[in-house]
Amino acid sequence: MAKLIFDYPFMAKEYELKKEVIFIGRQNTNDITIPDYTYFRNLPETTQRLYLSSLTKVSRIHAKITKKKDGWYIEDVGTSGLGSQYGTYVNMARLEVKKPYKLENNDEIQFGPVKCKFVEE
Repeated sequence: MAKLIFDYPFMAKEYELKKEVIFIGRQNTNDITIPDYTYFRNLPETTQRLYLSSLTKVSRIHAKITKKKDGWYIEDVGTSGLGSQYGTYVNMARLEVKKPYKLENNDEIQFGPVKCKFVEE
């Protein structure tokens, strides 16, 4: 089982990667939204405002994670398909746009300013 682990009040602690293709971004049609609106809307309004400027650095459609025969891959896609403005990073290295990168257990992923960890058990 693979999952993403977050440590933010506007995200669940874990998101299992249950599909073969998972889209991540601000838009509520993504498989994983940043912020997770079920958590974000329950935060006090003052707390929401504190996070708002950094969360706008996550694209509406920011990245895609794909399950392939040999493992999980992540791509920076961006809303228009030309890459996200603030980038997708794995272990602090910015990914090239639309170039799949193979994830390894405990890789740190960053979508704009929001970090998480990829865990495969």
